[in-house]
Amino acid sequence: PGSPMCACAENMAVVTRADCTQVQVDEKVTFRWTVADSSLEAVVYIDDIDYNACTGLDANNNLLERARKLEDIGALAEEKVTAIEEILVGSTAGKCNAAIETFLGTKNVSRID
Repeated sequence: PGSPMCACAENMAVVTRADCTQVQVDEKVTFRWTVADSSLEAVVYIDDIDYNACTGLDANNNLLERARKLEDIGALAEEKVTAIEEILVGSTAGKCNAAIETFLGTKNVSRID
């Protein structure tokens, strides 16, 4: 089965890898405080939006490598990376099939050779 183009990792099917995008925005925010009615207004002006391949630990444009980089800098817990590795299993021969069989085993479904 396929996976959506954009989804939370925990809702994805087991896949070998997933692309990753970072957004760079040039923006300006103006705040206006009105004393009379104690109101605060914020206006956002977006000058430019760029969509770039995310930067990973050992590869770019790879969601698992991005998670590993975030773990490396202390921005993501090891448990989260481990959970992502259950979904993004890598492209080494047999890893995807092994992950699928492991998942099916949790549903009491097994292969008959």
